[in-house]
This record gives sequence, C-alpha cells and structure tokens, in this order.
Amino acid sequence: SLEDREVLTLLAQMATTALESSELGRTIQNNEARLRVLVETAPVGIIETDLTGNVKWWNRPAATILGWPAYLDDDTTEPPTFPDSALERLHEIWSEVTDGAPVSGRDLDDVEIGPRRRELSASAALLATDGPGESSILTLIDDVTDSRELRAELRHAHTMEVRGQVASRIAHDFNNLLTLISGYAEILSHDLKSDERASQMVHDIQATASRASLLTQQLQAIGRTKTPAPVVFAPAEVIQSNAEVLERILGSTIQLKWSIDRLVGNVRVDADQFEQMILNLSINARDAMPDGGELSIAVASAAIHGEEALALGVPKGDYVRLTVADTGIGMDEATLEHCFEPLFTTKGPFKGTGMGLAAARRLVHECGGAITCRSEPGRGTIFDIVLPSLAQSVDTTPAFVDAERPRGSASVLLVDDDEDLRRLMGQVLRRNGYQVSDADSSESALALVEADEVHFDLLVSDVVMAEMSGADLASLLQRRDPTLRVLLVSGTADPSVVSGLLPDSGDFLAKPFKPSQFIDKVHALSTRPD
Repeated sequence: SLEDREVLTLLAQMATTALESSELGRTIQNNEARLRVLVETAPVGIIETDLTGNVKWWNRPAATILGWPAYLDDDTTEPPTFPDSALERLHEIWSEVTDGAPVSGRDLDDVEIGPRRRELSASAALLATDGPGESSILTLIDDVTDSRELRAELRHAHTMEVRGQVASRIAHDFNNLLTLISGYAEILSHDLKSDERASQMVHDIQATASRASLLTQQLQAIGRTKTPAPVVFAPAEVIQSNAEVLERILGSTIQLKWSIDRLVGNVRVDADQFEQMILNLSINARDAMPDGGELSIAVASAAIHGEEALALGVPKGDYVRLTVADTGIGMDEATLEHCFEPLFTTKGPFKGTGMGLAAARRLVHECGGAITCRSEPGRGTIFDIVLPSLAQSVDTTPAFVDAERPRGSASVLLVDDDEDLRRLMGQVLRRNGYQVSDADSSESALALVEADEVHFDLLVSDVVMAEMSGADLASLLQRRDPTLRVLLVSGTADPSVVSGLLPDSGDFLAKPFKPSQFIDKVHALSTRPD
C-alpha cells in the first residue's frame, strides 16, 4: 500500500543517513589518527598553552626536548612548566602573538634543561576559537644545539684551511730563504776554517738558520704540506739525550725534574717532530714561569681502556705516557679552550707564534695517540700525551759521514724560478766539477733542450713553479730521454712527488738543505748504475 511504501522510504532514508554518519565518523577518526601520528612524530616540540603560558597539552618531542614527562589524556597529569631561563623570552613571544603577530624562528639561547644547556628555536601562533571558549597559543620548540655546533665546526674548519694555505705559502718562500742562508754559511765555513772568529760567527748563522727551520716545519704541519717520516725509537732515550739542551734553555731559575721509566715500549713517530714537541712544551713552560719554578717531565707505561680510552678517543691497549708539568701562571678556561688552535698565543709580539701546540696535537693524532691539557690560573699546567706502545725494535740509520767527495763530471740542467737559489745551487754544482745549464722556468728549460739539443745526465728542478711543475717537466723530458736522472727539490712537497718518474731514476730533497746534502744527492744520482 501507499502507506507501507512511505514507511519503507523513510526507513531507507534513515538507513542511508546512518550509513553516511558512520562513514563520516570513520573519516573523522581516520583523520584524527593521522593528525595524532603527524603531531607525535613531528621533528619539533608542539605545546598548547593558555594566553598566560600555562601548559595544556604537549607532544612527545616536546617532552624529549624540554625534559617533561609524556602527556597523558586525563586529569592525573600534572602540567609541566617551561625552564625559568626561557620564560622571559617566551612571554615576549606570547605577548606578540596575542597582539595578532605570529612569531617564527625566535632564538632561545642558553636554556638550562636539567644538567644541560641547550640552544632552542621557538615559533608561535594564536589558536582562536569560534565559540565562547578561551583562545590558546600553539608554541613550536626546536633544539638547534647540534646544528649550530656543526655550523661552528664547519666555519672553524674553513678558517683552519685558509690559515693552512697561508702557512704553506709562507713556508715555501721561507724555505727558499733558509736554503740560501744555510748554503752560503756552509760555503763560508769551509772557506774560513783558518779564521776562528769568523768561523764562530758562521756557526752562529747556521744555528740561527736551524732554529728558523723549526718554524717552517711548524708552518708545514699546519698547512699539511710536509709528510711525516715516522720511525720506531725509544722515547725515554731520546728525551734523556736532550736533557743537557733543555737545562740550558730553561736557565738557572727553573728546576728540571725527571721521572723516566727506561723499560717503556717504543713508539713510531717522526723523530724530529717529537724532539721539537718536547722543546716547544719546555719553552712554553719556561715562559709561564718568569720568576722561576719547577718543570717535571715523566715517561711511563700506561694501559688505557674503558672510560679513559673513550674520553681520549683512542683504542684500548698499551701506551707510552709522557707528562710535562710546570708550576707556572697557568691558563684560564677561555685560554685552555683555544690553546691547541694554530697561531693562537697569549705571548706578546715577537715572543711566540702559537704554532707549537697545534703542531704537537697533529703529530700525536697522526700516530694514533692523544694529547690533553689541564690548567688553572696560578696552579700551573700539565700536558698529558699518550702514544701507542710498540714491541717493534728500534730503527737504525747509519750516521752521516762528512767524507771527501769525488768531483763530478755529469751535465746538469738546473731549473728554479728563484734566481738567488738557482745561483747558489749552480755555484755549488760548479765547485764540485759538474757542467751546469740553468733555466728560470720549465718552459725555458724545454726551449734550452730543443734549441741546443744538449744531452743532460741529470735534471735538478724545483717542484712548485708557475707554468709547469718540476715533476711534469721531469716526466716530459724522461719520455724523450729515459736515461735522464732527476732530483726534485721543494719546501712544501713531499717525497711521493717522484713516484711519477721512471723506476729508480729520481730522488727528492726537502728545503731547506745544506750544500753538502745537495751534493751528496747529486753525486748518488749521477753515479747510480743503470
């Protein structure tokens, strides 16, 4: 009947409405679930507060960042409070928000959260209600401590890279000058043997040049242009052998105390840089004790493991521990924080370069060790160095014998863009019987070879030159003449530069060098059998 149809139609409409309401409910539930997941997994803390800053709700990241308990959706959860060190700045942000101006990316510096101090970033917006209820403020908190520290480290690394490039350039030029000074001093020493007074002055010039050479080594360590030459040696014996030198350097007002265990293991380090490190630490200690004091140097075995190994950043194992302690003026926290940075120094003009500790740290780290410093104003300074202990036997190197050298007869092509240095090397070669043709660049050397069609037995070339490097020049000339021997010299390159030459055809000599060292290399190459 008509009445029955109307009832059925009404029931169908009601069923349809119920189904639509059910689907709408499921949709709302699904959206709420999605929103909950998004909020709880957001990379920032989200906090809802009233207009005065009382906390009403917060997500899990907010609890992690601010050290709060997890939020529970019931009345038993005690609302947490913001850290006191951030409240003043947060109230300023909330005041701006209630005035209708959203805030984004406002810094909250040095916020104390439990035992930590963190750097936070805050954003906020007003949550207005359509009904009679009170509006809320939504605050977003992000912990930016790690990212800021990373940016600071990257800036620091870039600064160190620039300093290293400058240091490398200075070292290159300075090594050329030192080679000239040392070279002519050695020639004068040979020619003035009969004049005792003149010989002593020449000796003083050579000693001064040797001290200056230490500075270039430090510059090269900063610029990473000098490859270390590690050898195995007994550190106790090396330190003890320098005792007399250290006592003279320290002077009579400073008492030097030793505590050396001669049974400690050997270490594998660049021996020259190791001695230089001890010298630098001792000189720094002397300067920190202007009125006198006590310097203690100790060498002992150390088994490092557990928390100590983790703190030092070294693998657990056996080490040699070197301790250098003074009773000087000490350092405050700010100075201590920067003491290992290149070119950082607390000394006045012409009293220190600030390169010694940077070079020491690089040396220690390169051999797998660690160096730390403890100091307080008025209570002295202690440097603690640990180096991996080895059971390997000590390397032995035959001592240099200054014997009478036979005169040479080889034809030498000498290439260097430094006119003064080229003149010195040419003079040394000619004094020892070699036939020399010289050029001020690789291009000039190639033009000389092509124009005169002269056969050269040996090429002596600087590595770093403007148009073409000495190594590239040598490779080009060896393709024309495989019998050509090559001696590459440089104040910044390392011995691996000869790896591109024909096997057993080349050698390397680092600047600054003495004429005797130069001639020994030339003679060894020119007489090397094919």
